[in-house]
Amino acid sequence: MSKVILFTLVALIHIIIWVFVLLAFINIKTASINLYFVIPLIYILHVLPFHIIVTMKKNMYPHTWEHKASTIEDNLFIVNYFRRIQIYCDKHCFQSPFSAQGMLIFGALSSAFVLLKNCNKIK
Repeated sequence: MSKVILFTLVALIHIIIWVFVLLAFINIKTASINLYFVIPLIYILHVLPFHIIVTMKKNMYPHTWEHKASTIEDNLFIVNYFRRIQIYCDKHCFQSPFSAQGMLIFGALSSAFVLLKNCNKIK
């Protein structure tokens, strides 16, 4: 039973990190944390030959981790609709804006825009 809870926790942390990257521009403090710490850290982690969170999921359930993770994502209301858009874009776009790289670019640009806009107000 604890393995299921741990897997669900890891999957939810993965989702929460990406939600933070996409929505950090809402507040200037979270935008600066996103731009200066979270996005560079994610970029460095994605350069590694393995994905830390995916490897954790694979170690818990070697053959069924993808199905279990998608079941968790399908049960979350907003994430389910976002995932459908992501799958559609993966099939019909040259490079999906909802890929990890696309979400990092969006998070960086939106956070940088908020910080730049607020920097210009101060001057």
